[in-house]
Amino acid sequence: MTTRNVIVHYHIFKNAGTSVDHLLKKNFGAQWISFDGDSPGNVFSTQELEQTINREQDKVAFSSHQIVPPLPEIAGTVYPIVFVRDPIDRIKSAYLFEWKKQLGLDQPKGPFKDFVAEKFSRNRTSSVEEFQSLRLSNINREKYKSRQCSDEEIMEQACGFLSSLPFVGVVDEFDRSISLLESYLQPAFPEFRAAQVTANVLQDITVSQALKRQRIQEELGAELYEMVVARNRLDEGLYQHARRCMENLEAGKQHAA
Repeated sequence: MTTRNVIVHYHIFKNAGTSVDHLLKKNFGAQWISFDGDSPGNVFSTQELEQTINREQDKVAFSSHQIVPPLPEIAGTVYPIVFVRDPIDRIKSAYLFEWKKQLGLDQPKGPFKDFVAEKFSRNRTSSVEEFQSLRLSNINREKYKSRQCSDEEIMEQACGFLSSLPFVGVVDEFDRSISLLESYLQPAFPEFRAAQVTANVLQDITVSQALKRQRIQEELGAELYEMVVARNRLDEGLYQHARRCMENLEAGKQHAA
């Protein structure tokens, strides 16, 4: 079997994935494919991802909201793309998408407080509670089983996955991240160019993370805000780890130069 260089984009919901997909489509055109299952809750195992890659022999870039670690094993080299986001900022973006843009409304259908209360009515079943950590901590090739792990195992596995990657992006450092992405991909894909792109952006990207959090706290009130923070402490740890990973990649790039 001919060896291939294949890009796999783990498109985590509300983690700048649409912008990354636009970039991949711009560079690879018909050689890029995006796929998801019929159900929003569907998850593709690593084995199923491998089957898709092997079936789509004319494709070089694959994106999906519903793929999880570990990395696929193919006759060739896999270039994974993962972006991690500040979990508090991410919840506000999910609100604006689900309760406004997705419904085609000019204003959200209800206040942010109600969105959070609805999402948190069930423990760890929504896309805004430890979602990034749960997704990235999976270590089973056949099934998605992270919810059966302890919090300590989830953190160890998710951070370990990020540490194993040759590229990690951070949403609030998107320009820096795509510069690293270009350097990462160009040895295998010499024509790849990481032009600036912003797609499906629902918040002002010029506002600092500290100010965003302050505004979210004011909007939710102290008690609900503390609940949001407490129920995303794993994602907060993962976000900080992702920032360290990206900084290490930047330092390595500068040293090589």
